[in-house]
Amino acid sequence: MLKKIKGMFGPEDNTAEELEKELAEPAKPTPAPVETTFEQLKRGAGGDANRPLTREENRLTRKGKYELDQETRKLTPQGKTARLKYRLNWVMVWLVIGIVLTWLILIFA
Repeated sequence: MLKKIKGMFGPEDNTAEELEKELAEPAKPTPAPVETTFEQLKRGAGGDANRPLTREENRLTRKGKYELDQETRKLTPQGKTARLKYRLNWVMVWLVIGIVLTWLILIFA
């Protein structure tokens, strides 16, 4: 290490290539990517398309209410549309309730 530092501040007789070789350190091995529990379960389940839904898939489809692709285990475009319609309808209901309550407070307060 001291030799490397002296080489960096020493006379200019070292070329850039020699300095790069001296400073180069062996590459450290990269750690294996961390796998989530869901990925481990998915990998361990194999290719069986008839396997039961996982907790996340069951929650995503609201217990099978929305269409799920059997191969990819993700929502189909029709399932996504139905899920979005459901969520937007509830948002509109809560907004109407909020507006009505606001008007009631403004009128009777």
